[in-house]
Amino acid sequence: MKTLFALPFLLLSLIPSFNLASEITLKKGDIFYLGITDDKSRFTARFKILDNEKTSTGEEGMFLLCETLVSDNGKALKFRTENKPTSNMYQGSNAKKWCESFSDTHSSDEEKEWIIPTYKSDESFSIHAPFGVEKGPYVDFKPEENALDGDHLFFLSAEEICAEKYGLAKEEDRIAPYHKESEGYWLRSPHIDTFPNDVGFIFFNGWLMDFVQNSDNVFLTGGTYARPGLNIKKPNAEDIVSIGENQYCLTIDKDKYQASEPPKFKVKNPLPMTIVVLVLFLALIGFILIGLPIIIVKAVKKKKLKKAQQ
Repeated sequence: MKTLFALPFLLLSLIPSFNLASEITLKKGDIFYLGITDDKSRFTARFKILDNEKTSTGEEGMFLLCETLVSDNGKALKFRTENKPTSNMYQGSNAKKWCESFSDTHSSDEEKEWIIPTYKSDESFSIHAPFGVEKGPYVDFKPEENALDGDHLFFLSAEEICAEKYGLAKEEDRIAPYHKESEGYWLRSPHIDTFPNDVGFIFFNGWLMDFVQNSDNVFLTGGTYARPGLNIKKPNAEDIVSIGENQYCLTIDKDKYQASEPPKFKVKNPLPMTIVVLVLFLALIGFILIGLPIIIVKAVKKKKLKKAQQ
């Protein structure tokens, strides 16, 4: 008799619709919608989940990266706008100010409650230059104390943008579009003082290198844009809803978004930039092998002449 009494409750527990909330599990690589879309800047509110358990500082939460590139009101973005910048640090840069402003104007008050202010200092970091040479030259970035000091939206560091744990180890994993073509985007990492006017940059073909911070054009092949990231609190099952396959948003935004397809875009031909970079590289080698010895010889002769005149 007890078995017959319990049977209806057992059947109800087997119906999937009664347990939908607990079935939602966010994974790395899923799309999470957050923010106010903006056609002029091409902001789609689609963020890729880089880490579904930890923030970029290792705390409990989630680390998100904008899936597509964002412009400054339809224009390319400069890391710094000064003609002769005296610093290439993220602190005090136009890039940082742009992130602060964009976060403020493109997030609702309810969404801002979910964003975790990020505090982080960056260590020095080096990576092989992307010329297919296993033991080729390095691209070196210097450390920055308190690069992020309560930032709600920020550019990624050179170390973060190529981390295997975030699924960004390969060049093709770092490519992102602005509208219908791949373009380049800024990082927050300052280059070492050999190139004091350069900061980290991801080129339109996924190369991680450095680029002149007050430029808005990459060797006449495309613009320089933003690909911001942010950290948010880890939501519970009741805090999120599914709006499509591997696409989610906060419950407070459930009527705000509709599921959409991943962006379709063309990856630009890297040949023009490759030729320019190789010419510059060969010019540098030529200077080291020929120009530098000439300068040294002239300096020695000048020193000897000056000594003889005394």
